[in-house]
Amino acid sequence: AMGKFFKGLAQSGAWACFDEFNRIELEVLSVIAQQIHTIQMAISMKVERFMFEGTELKLNPTCNIFITMNPGYAGRQELPDNLKVLFRTVAMMVPDYGMIGEITLYSYGFMDARSLAEKIVHTYKLCSEQLSSQSHYDYGMRAVKTVLTAAGNLKLKYTQQNEAILVLRAIVDVNLPKFLAQDVPLFKGIYSDLFPGVELPNPDRDELIELLKVNLEKRNLQATEWYVDKVIQIYEMILVRHGLMIVGETLGGKTHAYQALADALGDLSAKRKAVIKEFKTIFRIINPKAITMGLLYGSFDSISHEWSDGILANTFREYAQSYSLDRKWIIFDGPVDAVWIENMNTVLDDNKKLCLMSGEIIIMSNKMNMIFEPADLDQASPATVSRCGMIYMEPSQLGWQPILDSYKKDLKQRILVEQFELVIELIEWITPPTFGFIRNNCRTFVDTSDLHMFLSFTRMLSTMLEGETQVSTVWLQCVLLFCMVWGFASTLVSDSRKEFDVFFRKLLDGKIEEFPKPKAFKLTKQQLFPDRGTIYEWIYDKRNNGSWISWMDTSPP
Repeated sequence: AMGKFFKGLAQSGAWACFDEFNRIELEVLSVIAQQIHTIQMAISMKVERFMFEGTELKLNPTCNIFITMNPGYAGRQELPDNLKVLFRTVAMMVPDYGMIGEITLYSYGFMDARSLAEKIVHTYKLCSEQLSSQSHYDYGMRAVKTVLTAAGNLKLKYTQQNEAILVLRAIVDVNLPKFLAQDVPLFKGIYSDLFPGVELPNPDRDELIELLKVNLEKRNLQATEWYVDKVIQIYEMILVRHGLMIVGETLGGKTHAYQALADALGDLSAKRKAVIKEFKTIFRIINPKAITMGLLYGSFDSISHEWSDGILANTFREYAQSYSLDRKWIIFDGPVDAVWIENMNTVLDDNKKLCLMSGEIIIMSNKMNMIFEPADLDQASPATVSRCGMIYMEPSQLGWQPILDSYKKDLKQRILVEQFELVIELIEWITPPTFGFIRNNCRTFVDTSDLHMFLSFTRMLSTMLEGETQVSTVWLQCVLLFCMVWGFASTLVSDSRKEFDVFFRKLLDGKIEEFPKPKAFKLTKQQLFPDRGTIYEWIYDKRNNGSWISWMDTSPP
């Protein structure tokens, strides 16, 4: 492919700039060095025709080659010496963000551009100094440019609005979604110092929020204030960035967030009198780590040298060439690392072009978005992080209560109303102290979040209730306790299990003052776990009016 490029350049006299040059493999770089050397020698000797890889070419001496490259980090090569000597090195310096911001804001029609540009730059400077260091935080030129773009969009929409409010709204909309909960108060302190007395009006998203709540209800999900805010932040980010990442550990609600948003946007597009004019949304999900690079982007057949398109190439081309007004999202659900995502640098920056090894270049349409859904960005390069908008979703901010609220719907259909109320009361009594004890006093052999543990418990309880038509209240309470032990505390190491055994028995006996035993809980000491051994050694057997039996007794003789 590179040989074809150089043949064309030498004959046409064109200039070419090869971006991200040091991402080419080392063996290929050595061959390229030889090819460039051949062309440069022909130019210096002022010949009209020369031999290039066995082919005689007519030389146009105006041809020239430029390369751009990033310093060495994951997915990058050091240029071999025989290639370095063929190029003159030009080091780029850090640009003057303030001047760029000022000129850009003037071009958008801002009158007080100089002062506002300085405030944007100072905001990022203070954030980089005061906030925690995270792999998905970026305060570089692209971050500044995104704020400027967002401010320009707001200026077009609200021409008479106070300019300081518009710029502050842009800063908050672009940056707030990516911050961890601990950094949000610090960020608010920074911008309130730089924009004293500026109050932000709430953006008018009521129509979208109402439809979003309807779609979350359909999915049996809880529209908590934090979750709805995060979904709206995803929407706001889609408006200003064509590439974005929804980052966060499992069970933070990342997948349902964008899917509920897509459904809500579709419903909104069907409303003729809606204030927010939106479009139906389609998306396609790809797991990039489940397939090879050849299957993802495309590859040449080693024997026939025939090109085969990859999954992404086909999807990207289909969406880019579509004439429909629908929003089109390509979702990458899987870990982000420098190996596969670096090939998308030209897509994610302002070029918006997917460059394939076949030489084909596909331009992204303005209805398309690339959405990545990783758990973290530990393996991502700074080049990738700076190109994407970030929305961080912490499962701890969601909490286990919404999972319980969604589970209630299923539980109501399985047991009597009085039993349902008793079960909910017991769950709300036992869960908080149990999670607190496990977090602060126990060691686990695998790290799990509160949400994982609570979900394990609900699944176990559903399994135990499977096939049961009418259950006694005593059996239900004993099975509930059994499921809590194995749902919440199954990953504890042996020493911690002994400590948890003592704590759990105390809690059930009502000996922990902060969490007194509810009146509805009436199991006697004989009906609770036997004193012999730990609570892990017993399972509740409903035969013989119900009794705790040892695990050993469950195995056939």
